[in-house]
Amino acid sequence: MTLAEVRTRKRKSTAQPSFDAAIRAIVLDLYRAYESDPSLEVSIPSGTTALQAIGKSRYGASFISARTFQDALGILISQGLVIISTPYWHDPLGKTSRVARHRASAILLNALLDAGASVALLRRHSSSEGIVLKDDKKKKIEYGDIQIANDARDRLQIINTMLRNHWADIALPDNELIAHKAAVSGKREEEASQSFDFAARTVHRVFNNDDWEQGGRFYGAWWISIPSQLRPLILINGKRTVEVDYAGLHAAMLYAMDGQSIPSDPYKQCYSRSENEKARKVVKLAFNALLNADSTKKISPVDGFTEDLMDMKWQDFLLYVVSCFPEFEHHFGTGIGLRLQYRDSLLAETVMLKFAAQGYPCLPIHDSFIVHHDLLDDLTRAMQEAFEAEFGVFGEVSYKLGKGERITTAGQVDELDIDELLNPIGYEARLQDFYNNQDQLRS
Repeated sequence: MTLAEVRTRKRKSTAQPSFDAAIRAIVLDLYRAYESDPSLEVSIPSGTTALQAIGKSRYGASFISARTFQDALGILISQGLVIISTPYWHDPLGKTSRVARHRASAILLNALLDAGASVALLRRHSSSEGIVLKDDKKKKIEYGDIQIANDARDRLQIINTMLRNHWADIALPDNELIAHKAAVSGKREEEASQSFDFAARTVHRVFNNDDWEQGGRFYGAWWISIPSQLRPLILINGKRTVEVDYAGLHAAMLYAMDGQSIPSDPYKQCYSRSENEKARKVVKLAFNALLNADSTKKISPVDGFTEDLMDMKWQDFLLYVVSCFPEFEHHFGTGIGLRLQYRDSLLAETVMLKFAAQGYPCLPIHDSFIVHHDLLDDLTRAMQEAFEAEFGVFGEVSYKLGKGERITTAGQVDELDIDELLNPIGYEARLQDFYNNQDQLRS
């Protein structure tokens, strides 16, 4: 695409690379947002002070200067390629100010599609920071040349290289994928990528409370934020997968740390009156909320909780969960959850590095992992060995085998006809685009 730029003076040759980089960054970010959710707006700062701060931050784009970024955004807007969907607003009191939000115009989207744009060709910039440190207000903070971060970054590069060199997708036709996108629009885990953002196929780590031993979990990949019921439809390189998870991971870790035997399902004692998966999930979320909170008095109801499901009000249910685990009562309301997250992030790192060394991708989802279905035994063994190495005892795991086929809303396998084989669409087209551009993507 060419842009007819109007300037009163010619741009210096030294500024041209920065300008081109700014154009690419803005256009591709807007295209990526549209592909993940057509209604999604992208906040793009344009103030000199804000852009300079971003450029100086380890989390920013240091390869783009503030002046050329402003020029690039201005030109894209003036030519009708980028639309300001929500204007900038400055609150003199500094409480409700907002950065302007943008969308790609139909002209830009059509031009990108005509040029052969595909979400399968997008990837994170090589200079993107993968190790994030936050303060107690969940704001990113700068840090220096710290060995623990440097080592973690080196290991993360190994993991992300393996993830980047394989394609993960969902075996759903486009019309059903669009319906799922609409259902989860605006809803995502705090650190996760936008659901169904298939360009987000690498991960980063987030450490909390200015402490390198709190948090550290892996975030940022699209499969982390999709509805859990869709995970059986995840494909890796077009092939069926299997998901293996640790049974009651944080409870199991606490039992192991206290030298106690680990129940096969630590949460079952708390939901036996309602024997179903929904109840178990609510118990698990409430248990972890109690561990993550600094106090047990101000914990909001977790997702999925209803009085009908658990047969009691929220505060009563919270007390009930505490009573189910008298051995852990001294941990509730202490914030120990983030330290447990650090240790489970070490398990995840160990498992993913083992698979990367063998040349296989392994998709992390905190306490579970997804791999090609033939690797079930290998993954089970790797997870159990990692747990035993970290805690000195055996850790239980369970698995769910993926379906590996396109499933219609009626629950039937959707057959593929000859024309679709010759002219793939949807997830098959994305996989084909990925394979057709492997050399470019690996460079």
